[in-house]
Amino acid sequence: MKCVICGMNSNLKERTKAGGRCRSCHHRFVFDPQAGSKFTDIFFNNSIQTISSENTLFFTPKQLWYFLEKRLRKKVNIGPVGYLFMSFFLLPLSPIIIFVPLILYFIWASKSKNNQPKTRRSFARAIQIIGGLILVAVLVWFFKFSTVTNTAFFLFLLGIGLGIFLIYFGMQLLSIQHKIPQPLRFHQSEITQWLICWEVINGEVKNILAPSREMSEPIQINSEVTAYSFDRLIVCDTAKIAQFLIANNFHFEHNCAVLSIDGYPQNIFSTVMQMLKQNPDLKVYAFHSATPRGVTTINELRNSPKWFGGNNLIIYDLGLLPRHVFASKNMWILKSDDSARQAQQIPRAVKSTLSTDELGWLEAGFYVELESFSPRKLLQVVSQGIAKTQAVANGYSSASDNSLDSGDSDDDGIIFIGIDNDSRNVGFFASDSFG
Repeated sequence: MKCVICGMNSNLKERTKAGGRCRSCHHRFVFDPQAGSKFTDIFFNNSIQTISSENTLFFTPKQLWYFLEKRLRKKVNIGPVGYLFMSFFLLPLSPIIIFVPLILYFIWASKSKNNQPKTRRSFARAIQIIGGLILVAVLVWFFKFSTVTNTAFFLFLLGIGLGIFLIYFGMQLLSIQHKIPQPLRFHQSEITQWLICWEVINGEVKNILAPSREMSEPIQINSEVTAYSFDRLIVCDTAKIAQFLIANNFHFEHNCAVLSIDGYPQNIFSTVMQMLKQNPDLKVYAFHSATPRGVTTINELRNSPKWFGGNNLIIYDLGLLPRHVFASKNMWILKSDDSARQAQQIPRAVKSTLSTDELGWLEAGFYVELESFSPRKLLQVVSQGIAKTQAVANGYSSASDNSLDSGDSDDDGIIFIGIDNDSRNVGFFASDSFG
C-alpha cells in the first residue's frame, strides 16, 4: 500500500511491524483494505483531489458521497462486446446453447441495479445487435444455403420473428432505464466518519463545505452598495447548492446574486431582494433538482409575494426536470417513498406543466439530485445556461450544439432549450448524464 506523503509502498508485514505506519516516513495509514477498509489512502486522497479539481473548487459532503459511490461501484470487467466476441468462437458447439444463456444474461445485466446506467444501456443495445445478427444470418442461410422445404420455411419465420423481437425488446429496455434506481450502498454517516478519520491524521480537508447554517441576524450593508443592483439572480432549490455556488465565487464571476428558495443566506436575503427589485431588466434563473420540491421552484418564483408575484419577469429554467432525466444516459436515479408522498402534494398549476410520464415518474418516487453531479459540472451547467440565454437574447441560437465538453470520462452532455407552457418561463438545461 502506497503512502500519501512519501509514495513508498509498504506490504502488510511491513505495515504491521511499523504499527500501521509507512515503513519509510512513518506516516500513519488511515484506510487499510487488509483491515476491512473499502479503499486505500491513495484512493481517498485522489478522490478528494479529483472532485475538488486539485483543490480549486469547493464541494458538499453529499457530492463526495455520490463521487465515492460511483468510484467504488463494481464495474463490469467484460462488456457486451467482449461476450459477443467470445461467443463467436463457441458457435460451432451449438448456437442455441451459446446464444440463449447469453441473451438471458444480457437481459439481466440491462436491468440490474448494481450496474451503472451506461453499462445497462450497452447491454440493452447488445440485445438489439444480437437481434440484427440473427436477422442477417437467417436471411443469408435461407436464400443462399437452404432448400425450400416446410421445415426450412418454418425456421426462417422463427428466426425472423426472433430477430425482430430482440430488436424491439432491446428498445423497450432502453426506454425504461430512467425507471431503474441506483440505491446508494453507503450511508452518509459513513462518509462523515471517513472524513473525520482522514482529518485526524492528514489535516483538514479545506475544500469541503460545512453544513449551511441559518444566519438570522441581518447584516448592515452600506447604503452606497444597496443603491446598486445585479444583472442576474440564481435561485436554487436548496441552501446547499446556493452555498456551493457562493463558495466557488460564481456570484462574483457572473455579476449575479445567489439565493435559495427557502431564503438562504438569511442574514442578507431581504437586502438582496430589495436590490434586485430595483432592476427592471433583471434576469432570473432557477436551478433545481428533479424532485417534487425542485419542479415547483419556478411556480413559487412566479407567484410568491416573497419573490416576484405579480411581476412579469422572464424566468429561465436551468433544470433539472424529469424530461431531462429521460433523455440522459447516465444520471444517478434514486427512489424513495418520501419523494413519492411529496409528489402527491405538487400544486395543480405545476402538474399542468409536466407531461403524464414526468408526473408518473415523480409520483412513483423517482428523483435526481443536483448534488449527484460533480462540482465542475454544476458550475459548467449554470455558466453555459447563462451564456446560452444571452446568445438567444442577442439573436444568436446555438441550440444545435448538443454536447458539452465534460473533460471527464464519466460525463456525457445533453442540452435542452425550449419554451414551456408559460411563455414567461424559458427552459434551458445542460448536464452530464452522468458523471
